[in-house]
Amino acid sequence: MYDEARPLLFQLPDEAREIQRTVAALSARHQDPLEARMLAGETLTRADYRPGREAAKAAGLWGLGLPAELGGADLPLLHRLAATEQAMRCVAPLEFGGAVFPALLTSNAAVKAKYLTRALNDDLVVAFAQTEAGGGADPGAAIRTRAVMRGGRWVINGSKTFISRVAAADVIFVVAVTDDAKRQRGGISLFAVDPDNPGLRIGRRIPVLGGREVHELYFDDCAVDADMMLGGEGAGFRNAQIALSAARFSVGVRSLGIAQRAYEMMVAHAKTRESFGGPLAEKQAVQAMIVDSWIEIEQVRLLAWQAAEKADHGHDVRMEAGMIKMLGTELSARVLDRAIQIHGAAGVALDGPLAYFYAEQRPSRIYEGPSEVHKHHVMARRLLA
Repeated sequence: MYDEARPLLFQLPDEAREIQRTVAALSARHQDPLEARMLAGETLTRADYRPGREAAKAAGLWGLGLPAELGGADLPLLHRLAATEQAMRCVAPLEFGGAVFPALLTSNAAVKAKYLTRALNDDLVVAFAQTEAGGGADPGAAIRTRAVMRGGRWVINGSKTFISRVAAADVIFVVAVTDDAKRQRGGISLFAVDPDNPGLRIGRRIPVLGGREVHELYFDDCAVDADMMLGGEGAGFRNAQIALSAARFSVGVRSLGIAQRAYEMMVAHAKTRESFGGPLAEKQAVQAMIVDSWIEIEQVRLLAWQAAEKADHGHDVRMEAGMIKMLGTELSARVLDRAIQIHGAAGVALDGPLAYFYAEQRPSRIYEGPSEVHKHHVMARRLLA
């Protein structure tokens, strides 16, 4: 829950704090009951989330980063991340709708007519297909999927793997090489492919940790109209990186919210659980885990909010996005592990949030770029340039 008295290393602006209070209230009313149902073993549908989405929309929290002329809240990144962190403390987090893949906003009229309105109305599920069997951490070099112009249409051949949201996707955005000599310097493009395209075959379904699933995709002379290219020829790598930078900020701050929930549970349990003649809170080892968790959470939060402020002032924060993603996901792993240890058997019970978060969060250290890639290939390359 939102705690006004919680000690902070970084004080949010009043407007951002008010957004957090609003999100906390909406979550308590609409999402906490869904969490209880999920932890009881019930499978939720998109319809179950609709009341929360409608409440968020009524509160002016629809499409947090979208321009006002498109019906969005047009919030600065700092405010958006504050809302995201607060929402993610729930197993069934509040959704803010209007999630639009950035390239849609700069695409041609045909793409916008087919997809943008649906995306703005939260009626479009997008699967983003970049990762291939040769590796997903270095997409500029690893991509082997090709698209060539043939008979006035783009024809795609290749394969993708570990692609999320395929089963429910209304459209698949596919990253493909259109100029092998240029590659990430203007030779990679992005295409909108309908799931029922006869040249697309959806391959193996792969269940992954956290109860989710990913798929393999195969493109065999998969032809798409010329105007189904997003953002212009050669702009695919740049548009994908813009989307990934936003996703990395989001993943890092989502992890921060989960770590905060685990920390709060750790503190509450330590105060009430009796062990060896006194509460756990009096044990030095437990105190150390709690203090270490608080320090680490506040350090990552400080870095995230400072990076968001930097972005809101127009600075390039791609490196910071990777850093927040890496630090946030690594942090959540440590804090969740400590919280589970303090809770004992209750911590690993599948009808409690800690075990759910633990399984869900482990893949986050791989998705959107593994920690090692961000550390050694992104940050090191920038620092040693």
